[in-house]
Amino acid sequence: MDRSVEFRKIYDAHRTAVHAYFVGRTGDRWRAADLMQETFLRAWRRLPELTGLSDDGQRAWIFTVARNLSIDEHRQSRTRAATDAALRAEPADAAAPASTSVIAAERVTVVADCIRRLPEQQRVTLTLAAAGGLTSAEMATALGVPAGTVRYRLSEARRALAEALRTYDDVEQP
Repeated sequence: MDRSVEFRKIYDAHRTAVHAYFVGRTGDRWRAADLMQETFLRAWRRLPELTGLSDDGQRAWIFTVARNLSIDEHRQSRTRAATDAALRAEPADAAAPASTSVIAAERVTVVADCIRRLPEQQRVTLTLAAAGGLTSAEMATALGVPAGTVRYRLSEARRALAEALRTYDDVEQP
């Protein structure tokens, strides 16, 4: 007999009862339809084994699969509910104080002032690295100096910026 004909026979014989079982277990006809689909997908995969059983044996096999899927669904549902409850119980992140944006703006001003005060060679090197994204070798070629000189200038510029921010942060601490 054709595989699809055998499956259709089993499906037609049990689909209404399986769907009713899942509706009763889940209370949701759409979730019941999904579980019923999974049940019959497993039946399709095991069709040679299933067709060798009597009608009562087929029904028992199908409802064993349905019961196991129902248990799995219930466990997953409980896990989702527990996870949701745990997430709701977590304290919400405290909003950042209003002063945060003011301090950030002041720090940007400190950095901008420091960059303006840098010697021109350091300022150009820092700009090429930060805005241009150039490597030390590329900057060396563009500036006509050794790569080591570029790295030194960049290091000095970054050190000056770090010191300016450190000074600002030390003054701002209560």
